[in-house]
Amino acid sequence: MRLLNVARTWIAIVGLTAGLTAGVAAQAQAPAFPSKPLTLTVAWPAGGASDFIARVLAKEMSASLGQNIIINNVPGASGSLGTSKAMNAPADGYTLMLSSPIELILSPLIFASATYKPEDARAIMIVGRSNLMLVARKDLPASNPAELIALMKANGGRPLTYCTPGIGSLYHLVGEHLNAAVGVKSLHVPYTGFPQCLNDLAGGTIDFAFLPVAAPFTGFVDNASIKAMAVLGSEPSHRFPGLPLASATRGLEDFSFSIWAGLHVHAKVSDAVAEVLNRHANAVLANPEVRKVIEQSGAVVSPPQTLQQAQAEYLDEIQRYTGIAKAVGLQKQ
Repeated sequence: MRLLNVARTWIAIVGLTAGLTAGVAAQAQAPAFPSKPLTLTVAWPAGGASDFIARVLAKEMSASLGQNIIINNVPGASGSLGTSKAMNAPADGYTLMLSSPIELILSPLIFASATYKPEDARAIMIVGRSNLMLVARKDLPASNPAELIALMKANGGRPLTYCTPGIGSLYHLVGEHLNAAVGVKSLHVPYTGFPQCLNDLAGGTIDFAFLPVAAPFTGFVDNASIKAMAVLGSEPSHRFPGLPLASATRGLEDFSFSIWAGLHVHAKVSDAVAEVLNRHANAVLANPEVRKVIEQSGAVVSPPQTLQQAQAEYLDEIQRYTGIAKAVGLQKQ
């Protein structure tokens, strides 16, 4: 019996040793990340601000990583369709998300079809921020927030219309916040993205909208297809320094909103892979030419961030936007 127990012990030791050896060998043979092309999911149509930043990052990070990054536009349901698709991909770091608070934080609060939570994603980097601006069709008889408010109140039975890239988006929340501040209900016209919203605004069938101070929206102001009325920030825009602050208007003192663009992956992506992505993203954004391209659009590029700093900022944003959604009575559909 004693010999049998000794034999069993040696068999267990040999088995454990073999397992450890196999594990070490597997690690040694595992290819360095990344060893194949990556996908960058944009949950909005091509041609919008998210798509613009995604294409800048994809081009530069492809060169830095030594692997192609393929843009995948999957619009719909205020970004929840594309985000759901990215979340359902393997959590190996090969599926990235060009993200914003709209699809990562707000959409799960309103769309039952959004099967993810904000905490299911981890931040690689908050790329940059853009203040919002209040814009209107070029022939709207109002040129600033005070005149817009007066027009909203004097428009009789026909409410003014404002368009957004979807129900539950930040722009929808800002529109409802304006309605609450003014005490007059304007009509929300949601689309699946900004391109059609911009076309109808420029065509004169929509009265006003809230847009990021970023490309390609700034071009519509530059060529006078639409007119900018105010910046929804705490300080003047370097892109449109002559625009007044909306917060200077009586009744809109708290009207300060910005939107960020981020690079996210699934929360289960390993720290080692996330560190690689963070390192290369920081290197790309340290390039003055890349920063210039992004900032010429109106956005402000973030300073270098560690993974921990990016995630801390993301968690703060979850808390902030969840509070805004509750304040305006956002209901899940």
